[in-house]
Amino acid sequence: MSSGTAKAENAREERAEATITRLDSGVAHPAQRRAHQRYAVDLDVSLGSDHNFYSGFAENLSAGGIFVATHLLKPVGSEVEVTIHLPDGPAPLRATGQVRWIREYNERSDVPPGMGIRFIEIDGAARAAIESFLVQREPLFFDED
Repeated sequence: MSSGTAKAENAREERAEATITRLDSGVAHPAQRRAHQRYAVDLDVSLGSDHNFYSGFAENLSAGGIFVATHLLKPVGSEVEVTIHLPDGPAPLRATGQVRWIREYNERSDVPPGMGIRFIEIDGAARAAIESFLVQREPLFFDED
């Protein structure tokens, strides 16, 4: 096996854990991509679009968006209606979001497939309810390798 072939196979193995597709935001520095801290959650979420309605669960949430674990992925850039069911909430919260990135299923990975969705339309009361809910949780931290 040539050195080039070995390098290509090693690179393929490194990427085998998850395939992530992102919407290019034009932001050069990764630390500048997030405007809101993310929090680990376990919430029921419903998603709707022009032709589909399905449910998933939220793995993490911020005042600016949500990661929904689901096998039913929408294309990056798609708009979806998001309904979030907060515990002890008087009613589900509704927002419109844009799929910013997807993580596809991989049988060798222990992370679920799903979509990172940024809220593009959410009323002030729904955003306040999310922020109030998140104050009770510890934020997620990520290494900046």
